[in-house]
Amino acid sequence: MFNQQQLQQAGPVPLNNETNKEVKSPVTNINEPATGAKPVDDNTDIYYMPENFQKNNQVAGRNMNVSGVVILILGIIFLIILGGGVYIYLVKPDFFSSLFGGSSSNQSVNQTQVPTETVKPVVIPETKIRPAGSPKGVYLAFRSELELADTVEKYLAVFTRYGTKAKQDKLTSQKASLDSIGGQGDILTTLRGTPVPTLDGTENITEDITDQKATLTVSKTDGRNVGTITLLPEDNQWKISDEVWLETAVKTGTENGAPVAAADDDQDGLSNSEEIILGTNVKASDSDGDGFKDAEEFNNGYNPAGAGKLSTNASLGTYLNTTFNFSLLYPVKWDRTIASTDDSVIFTAPNKQFVQILVQPNSNQDEIVSWYRATFNVTSVPNSQLIINETWNGVKTPDGLTVYLTNKDKNYIFVLTYNLASTKVLEYKNIFDMMVRNLKLGV
Repeated sequence: MFNQQQLQQAGPVPLNNETNKEVKSPVTNINEPATGAKPVDDNTDIYYMPENFQKNNQVAGRNMNVSGVVILILGIIFLIILGGGVYIYLVKPDFFSSLFGGSSSNQSVNQTQVPTETVKPVVIPETKIRPAGSPKGVYLAFRSELELADTVEKYLAVFTRYGTKAKQDKLTSQKASLDSIGGQGDILTTLRGTPVPTLDGTENITEDITDQKATLTVSKTDGRNVGTITLLPEDNQWKISDEVWLETAVKTGTENGAPVAAADDDQDGLSNSEEIILGTNVKASDSDGDGFKDAEEFNNGYNPAGAGKLSTNASLGTYLNTTFNFSLLYPVKWDRTIASTDDSVIFTAPNKQFVQILVQPNSNQDEIVSWYRATFNVTSVPNSQLIINETWNGVKTPDGLTVYLTNKDKNYIFVLTYNLASTKVLEYKNIFDMMVRNLKLGV
């Protein structure tokens, strides 16, 4: 607000900043009153707003600066985002780590507790070609030659032909450590180790063959010995790697432990084990084709493997005891053990069963029946237990496994016993009965 005097002192009107033009006042001459107008008082206050001020300063709130509004809105949004970020950081601190590719704290802990597993290179096993030959044939040839080896050199030579390189190296190393012992026999026995059952061609052999190895399972006909033989492919041939034999338990028969009959494949009355001893066919009931079953001939004193009497069978021999004057037939392949006083002789079969003949004095020269009743405290002896021969009288036990005899002079008691060892299988019951029938006293 200006008065007239101030306007006069102000001088010329200033130029506009934007156009540099003179700002014209709406008043043409402030010293002269307009025509027909009332005179203006010199002291009257005149309100004046320059044109530039009028353009750039409108009424407040009607045209606010846009930049300021935008800044205000962005500031509010920033505060909201900042508050949300603080909240998330306090409530879920792992969020930002996972968001920007980092591992969580729990994962870090787990990684420090569980070591990283080292990846080992994969080794592809060498492919082996299965040999064309039969593992069973290789083993049978190996056993056949090994049984004939009677020196260390021959024994090792068999393994050079049939054994794996590892087996050969093991035996060579073992021999080197045994050289200080001395004799060839001692070294050979040690190299052989635990004796294995003799193969007679009647074994049941099964094969389990793969490209990597062959396993043979050999079962003896006595049912007690089972062997496991491992062969490996080397130099395109099957080679013996290991041979293990186990003695298996045999069923004991009835609940009271009574003996059971042995295997008899051809059902001729002789067990398979007995036919092997006599040289007869375990698959044919009449081995010599004469129309009589093998057991029928054998029990009547004839050779079931051919013509003639039983004494002509090459597998049987005669044992003669001159001290007590008796003799009998026995299997010649059985081991024979004789006491120094000749009053005991034991014939042992391959399966460790044995027949023993024991001689003891008959001090009172009792009849055999009287002696048996007094010895075993029985009142009577059934006729089924009595046996008679032209040179002796006898009584057998109810199970038939022991026979007590006395000669005509009644000087001695002869005791014949068939011991089943650890089994309850009657592998050689016919052989035992044959030995009793052919026992001759007073010869």
